[in-house]
Amino acid sequence: MGRIVAIGGGTLDVIEPLNRYALNLTGVEKPKVLFIPTASRDNAKYINDFNDHFKKLNVEIKTLEFTKKDYSEAEIDALLEWMDLAYIGGGNTIFMMNLWHDHGFDKKLKTVFANDSAVILGQGSGAVCLFACGYSNSTYVDGKTDWQYIWADNLLDLHHTAVCPHYGEEDRTNFDVRLLEKEIPGFGLEDNTAFVQIGEHTEFLGCVKNAKAFYLIYLNGQMLKKEISMKYVF
Repeated sequence: MGRIVAIGGGTLDVIEPLNRYALNLTGVEKPKVLFIPTASRDNAKYINDFNDHFKKLNVEIKTLEFTKKDYSEAEIDALLEWMDLAYIGGGNTIFMMNLWHDHGFDKKLKTVFANDSAVILGQGSGAVCLFACGYSNSTYVDGKTDWQYIWADNLLDLHHTAVCPHYGEEDRTNFDVRLLEKEIPGFGLEDNTAFVQIGEHTEFLGCVKNAKAFYLIYLNGQMLKKEISMKYVF
């Protein structure tokens, strides 16, 4: 089993301690970071902001832009072999997974995890893909006016749990009820929190005071919900 860091959300400047933590997990002095902004449809401003922010973190950066470039399988494999950390950006999780499936990229990331050849980090909607299913606003991201939250299913399932990013925002509270539709536990990850898995070890990190995460499970139709003990990094 490999290493994953799933960040519930937040701006790059605020979640920098979580990003630094993930970079340190690589064990490399100058980590090679592959930014994967597929969920944003490779938004140019997002890519520029990411590069500007990470320049100061002593890393090398390359970007995989599936919506703008045609990659051969050999080129994709070379990027995955090059990287020490895959950074999956936010946006439309369902769009991202569909495109990855067309390229077989979802299977390649599962192999990275299985071989523990790099740290895999997801942020916001990009974190959702690391789990079995996620509470998603992908139709909102697509600009629909009659959107509603839906389940993003058939994800990477690197940790067999449902997840809700940006948990604690008013419009996310229905996750507690909708989890009854699934037969697995759920994590509610607020902004500025992260779920971390290193092999069999798991823990939760926060980078601002009072950032919280929650564990939810239905037993005999009754929901049990508890706040998760958090370690803080600043």
